This record gives sequence, structure tokens and C-alpha cells, in this order.
Amino acid sequence: MQRAKRCASPYTKDVKSRLEAAPGAARDKAAIQQTGEAVCGKIQTVKREELCLITSSMNKNEKASSGFFSRIPQRVRAVLALGLCLMVTLAVASVNLRLTYITDSEGARHLMLTTESDPSRLMQLSGIEAAEGDRVYYTAFNGNLATLNIERAFTVTVEADGQELPVKMVYGTVADALERAGVTLDADDYTVPSLDSLVGIGDTIEVHRVDYVETVSSQIIPHDTQYIYTSLYFRNTGRKTTVQSGKDGECVVTSRERWVDGELENSMVVDVTTTVEPQHAVIKTYGDGAPVSSLTGPDGTTNPPTSYTQVLTGKATGYYSKSGRGASGLGLGYGTVAGDPGVIAYDTLRYIASTDGEVVYGYAVATDTGIALQSGEVLVDLFYETYAESVINGAIQVNVYVVG
Repeated sequence: MQRAKRCASPYTKDVKSRLEAAPGAARDKAAIQQTGEAVCGKIQTVKREELCLITSSMNKNEKASSGFFSRIPQRVRAVLALGLCLMVTLAVASVNLRLTYITDSEGARHLMLTTESDPSRLMQLSGIEAAEGDRVYYTAFNGNLATLNIERAFTVTVEADGQELPVKMVYGTVADALERAGVTLDADDYTVPSLDSLVGIGDTIEVHRVDYVETVSSQIIPHDTQYIYTSLYFRNTGRKTTVQSGKDGECVVTSRERWVDGELENSMVVDVTTTVEPQHAVIKTYGDGAPVSSLTGPDGTTNPPTSYTQVLTGKATGYYSKSGRGASGLGLGYGTVAGDPGVIAYDTLRYIASTDGEVVYGYAVATDTGIALQSGEVLVDLFYETYAESVINGAIQVNVYVVG
């Protein structure tokens, strides 16, 4: 009987030559794929040939078992059975062999022909191991080809609350780095760079804490000073009379302060409420040609009239009264005078100025009368709102322009 011969692996030299060339070709994915497919094809061919030889040998042995096999010593039969089991085991193992390409992001490369698929075990066998923060990707492809890639982590420093926190990152944004560092942001906090920025090797992230504080304070509202000009003070141009005293007001001011990392960055007033209105000071002083009366003429100004129907010249006196109405029943105030209604009717507008132009009473209407006026001793009596001013007026010669 012909004895079955054990086949030498026909792909041994081919695999060896491809593996020797692999480090250079491994940088090209197509070359790796081609090498893997060739090796896998050889493995399948050997597997079929060995199984066929084993089957043929078993069939032949069955026919001769009644004669030849019974004459083989038991010890030899045990050795043959062990060899047969070993061949079957090798045939089965060849099915799980994979060409695994191991790399990392720093340029390390390693090519292995192994049945191992556990990433930790593969790294241990190749001598390329993962460190803290590294990411490991293992992918098995069809055709007994696999890859294991290690992406190396880099360090990013997070500066927050007076601390520097190193964080290992492979890829991500500032927000990802803060999450890894266990740093949370309140609504107004911010980072430099911004949360959506990508981080890189050696980057530093600054976390700024922001607080807003509202303050309420009382403040003084200074009063203003208003001036009333009058030509009545022509005899003493430096005279000043306080018509109304000034008083400061008060207000409540609400401010919003922005504090960044414990330091005041800015303050903004958000509300002002006046609690006491200020009272402005009113001062009367001399003004050359300034009328006493605030009434206006036909042109809407206090300027002298450009046309008139009559001019009367005579003595003018000044008077003051606490009563609010004159003989006509109309009110009293600057711009009202007393006269003879038989000469100029009460409601007739007139313009009054001294004949020397020093005093300008201005536009006025008559609302009152008196005995001296009706007798003709005085042409007009000019009303003043203070007794002192009526005394200053005294008795002067004036022109009365009848406007209409």
C-alpha cells in the first residue's frame, strides 16, 4: 500500500517574500489588500489539498485495515493518530489566520500574520501599545485582512478657577475639553477660544467667570439757574434780584456691574427714578433794552412795533397791588397797566418805552384805572409784581405807541 506523504506548505516562500516587501508596500492600502488576498488564496488552496490527502489516506487505510493496520504496533498507531489530529488542527487554524496591519498616528508600523483579534493582545504582540487618552480602532475586512490603528492623544491645558487642568485629547472642541476636565460654565461665563473652536496640540483654554451685580444708590440732582433780563435796572446794572431760590432734587440710580474673574470690568446705569424734583433758581438782572413785559406784538416778538396808529407822551409811574384784578375785571401782572379808558380803551394793545430809551416796559394792555389817570396828571401807571420794582420805576417820561 502507498503511504500518504505530508505536503510541504507551497505558500511559505511566497508569504515570506511578500512579508519582507510589506513594510514598504504597507503605506499603500491597495498593496496591503493585494498581499492579503494572495495569502488568503494560498491558505485556501493548501487547506483543500491537505484535506484531500487526509481523506484519501483514510479511505485507503480503511480498505487495508483488516490486514496492514492490524499488523502496525499500537505505539506506532498512536503516533499516527496524533499526527492526524495535528494536521486537522493546522487545517482548521489556517481558516482563522489574518494579515493584520498595526499603525499609530506617530508613524509606527507593524505587519502581523496571526489568528489574534483582540486589540489589547495585538498591541502586546506588536510592541505598539496605547497610552492614556489614546483611541484604538480595530477593523476586520473580508478576505482575512484586518487593521488596528492607534490615534495618540495630545495634552490641552484648561485654566479655570485658579487651576491648570491638563486634559488628554485626540480630537474635539473647547466644549469637549471642558467636559473632560469636569469644568462647567454658568450662563454668563465664557472661554477663550470660544466653545466651538477646535483644539490642537499644546493649546491653552481660558475659562472666565462672569457675575452681574445690581447696585442702588441715591444721588443729588443739581438745580439750574435761570436768568430774567430787564432794562428796569438801568440805574444799577449790577443789581441782581432772586425771584426764586434754587433747591437740589434727588433721584435713585440703579446700576448693573459686570465682574469678570473677581474684577470690576464695567458698570452701566439701567434705571434712574426721580424722587424729589429740583427747583431752579430764578435771578433777575439788568439787560440793555430788555422789556419788563413778556407780551408780544403783532409779529410775535417783543421787538418794538414797526407800525402804530398813535403816539402819546407823558409821565409814567409804577405801582404794585396784591389784588389779582383791576378795575376792568381783568387780571394784573407784568404787561398790564392802568390808564384812562376814555383816552385808550382797556383792551387796546400798546408799546411803552421811556423817551430816553433806558427803560423798556414793552407791550401791554390796560386792565385798571385811577383818579390821577382820569385827571390827566399821569399818562400811564405801569404794574410790577414786586413793590421794590415799582419804587425803582419811580416817575419817568414815556412814549406810548398805540398798536391796535
